[in-house]
Amino acid sequence: MKPLQGIRVIDVTMWAFCPSAAAILASWGADVVHVENPAAPDPMRVFMGGSLEPGHAHWLFKHYNRGKRSIAINLATPEGQEVLHTLVAGADVFVTSFLERTRKKLRFDVEDLRAVNPGLVYAKGSGAGPLGPEAHRGGYDGATWWNRGSLASTTMAVTGTEWPPGMIGHGDGMSGLVFAGGIAAALLQRERTGEPMVVDSSLLGTAMWFNAPAITSSKFDPGQRFFQSKTPRSALHWTSNTYVTADGRFVMLSMLGDHQNEWIDFCEHIGRTDLTEDPRFATAAGRAGHSAELVGILDGVFASKTYADWGQILVTLRGVWAPVQNVGEMHDDPQAVANGMVTDVEYEGGTLSLVSPPVMFDHEPSRATRAPEFGEHTDDVLTAAGYPPEVVTKMRESGIVA
Repeated sequence: MKPLQGIRVIDVTMWAFCPSAAAILASWGADVVHVENPAAPDPMRVFMGGSLEPGHAHWLFKHYNRGKRSIAINLATPEGQEVLHTLVAGADVFVTSFLERTRKKLRFDVEDLRAVNPGLVYAKGSGAGPLGPEAHRGGYDGATWWNRGSLASTTMAVTGTEWPPGMIGHGDGMSGLVFAGGIAAALLQRERTGEPMVVDSSLLGTAMWFNAPAITSSKFDPGQRFFQSKTPRSALHWTSNTYVTADGRFVMLSMLGDHQNEWIDFCEHIGRTDLTEDPRFATAAGRAGHSAELVGILDGVFASKTYADWGQILVTLRGVWAPVQNVGEMHDDPQAVANGMVTDVEYEGGTLSLVSPPVMFDHEPSRATRAPEFGEHTDDVLTAAGYPPEVVTKMRESGIVA
């Protein structure tokens, strides 16, 4: 049994940030119903060539809506709003990405839905938070998370580039993971006290959390600041450095404690036990004092063998190290495979490899299941909510649902 099994979630969201939070709840066992507009589906579904044809939604939609059910309701009509209220009456959580003016206009703001379900956990995601002078504005991860949230400028400082780089990673997915955790915490609080909460999360807040070491230390003296400038490689300690291999790939050491037994083990692995006898490197203090010299020696050592060679040699190393992998190699990383971090999901027209949420329960990997087709579950969801089939048919004919 998954931890959120039996929890029902109504998901009135679009794009990626808030949909990703609901997808994580689905991965944790919740029954999530994704609500779209019959005349205007989730823009991510038809993003960059995606379509409503079975199996042909954009792959990012499939990634951020895995495991959900889909229903199409025209919330611009009073009848559609009543349908939504009926579904919310039997739900535990309502998740939305819409701004207050739209929530009020379409009657799914907090007060509207708490009137039909006083115990509802209401969760809303925003660009820059629910308070302050810009609470009414939307946001996207490229603008709000990456640039406004200081991640672009921090990357400029660390890499020494003169122009803000394009976004690295996807802030929507990272922010959705944080948001899902907040919703789960609110469900626990409701279970303990009987009182529901309104949960808010934002792209800006998540960016600041991710970049907290740089933001906090920006108030310190220059020498104590994190990620404020590019550090010359010669200034990096040998235990936290990256080395190039004979075939131009890279291996990183991360032996931060520099323990003596790890040092001896490392020298044995690289075939340089003579370094343990060198007075310069006999102690951790000595290695720190002669780090640049040791880096120079290790440059020659790592350049003598290929990336694959070092992968075999260092696999039993006691200290921490890592191959510098590219994204294509992540599919076959032995740890990723063993822990079910990537799941192949079958769609009409092909297979999509989806990355799983990074949480396991009882050592059970979170295996992804496919995202729903547009309006795939409208009949099932409405019938379960008490609407007779003939009523659903009439609503479909009138454009209230699809």
